[in-house]
Amino acid sequence: AIYGAGSFVAYSYVRYKTPWCIISFGWPFLFLFGAAGLLVRPKNLRKVYVATGVLLILSLGRSIWLNYFKCSSPDEPYAYVQTYNDIFKLTKPLLTLAKRDPLYYHLTGHLIRSSVYPLPWILGDFDRVGYYEGGNMPANLDADFLLVQQDKIKQVESKLKGAYYTDTLTIRNYQDPSKLYLSAKIFKEFFPGKAPDFVGKQPNQMQNVP
Repeated sequence: AIYGAGSFVAYSYVRYKTPWCIISFGWPFLFLFGAAGLLVRPKNLRKVYVATGVLLILSLGRSIWLNYFKCSSPDEPYAYVQTYNDIFKLTKPLLTLAKRDPLYYHLTGHLIRSSVYPLPWILGDFDRVGYYEGGNMPANLDADFLLVQQDKIKQVESKLKGAYYTDTLTIRNYQDPSKLYLSAKIFKEFFPGKAPDFVGKQPNQMQNVP
């Protein structure tokens, strides 16, 4: 009880919150809550139940608000290195195609940037996705989709031949933005009436590209 209460006070005082620390001091409160039934007088049990119910409802509301509405807000102290909803720019159209037809699980993708998690977990069923860090590049840069680190964009675009819809995508805070490329041939249904944002150089235009 002393350990749990002491940790709770210390954690409440520290402004910087690391969410998984709660695991280390949350369990002592199970004993306190379990003993509450013995410590509270029978005539006050109803008040305790009402107070507990109110606290649980408030906690549930706060949890829903945090997980579904403020999950990636930089102003939220409990959203620690949280993935931004920006990743849906890639995952939503990609998973929509794959759920419609399993053949789309064989699309080719190049993720050319450092620290792309959680995308490897989300794209685990796609068997032709390559992850390139530390300056590595695929031999053929054209793919059905690409995610390119900011400082690699110029190098990659100089060697692309296909037509792509593009967008800026930031995986999480404390990370530079990436540029997303979606093949116009594969993803055109998600951009009705829109021309590709980027069209690569044709072979005769690339002869002088180093």
